[in-house]
Amino acid sequence: MLKRIVLVLITGILLTFSVGAATVSFYVVEAGINEEADKKMSESWENAFMDVFFDAGYIICNAPILRLEKTPSNILQVVDFKEASVSGIDYMLIVLLDYKAAMPSPQEVSFYIYKVTKREKVFESKIRQKQIPLRDDYNNMKSIARGFVPYIGE
Repeated sequence: MLKRIVLVLITGILLTFSVGAATVSFYVVEAGINEEADKKMSESWENAFMDVFFDAGYIICNAPILRLEKTPSNILQVVDFKEASVSGIDYMLIVLLDYKAAMPSPQEVSFYIYKVTKREKVFESKIRQKQIPLRDDYNNMKSIARGFVPYIGE
């Protein structure tokens, strides 16, 4: 009988502690897209980030992939902080794929991390997209995504 009481007390104590995790929303934006572009590129970036952040223990969600004719002068023109805040999103991670001319893959990829509640930019980075063999492409994307995990805090 005493063992049951102790077991119930320990279980009760353990269940009362809640575990919190930041909610991260991913936005993938294609700018200057052309007909020759690889349509799976955007999905691959989105999946790579979602895989990495899910494995790191974050609550994740994504917005529909946005397609724009040209690169926005301000990335905040294409995301909605108000909707994100109401939805309980803590951080926004935006991946901007910038296509130039008739290139089938983006020439430049920009990354932005914003803390939604304060509307503040936490991090910004740009990389020039290299021609990477297809079998290494997804692993490279995941490697890049891992570099952003430390910027998301509770």
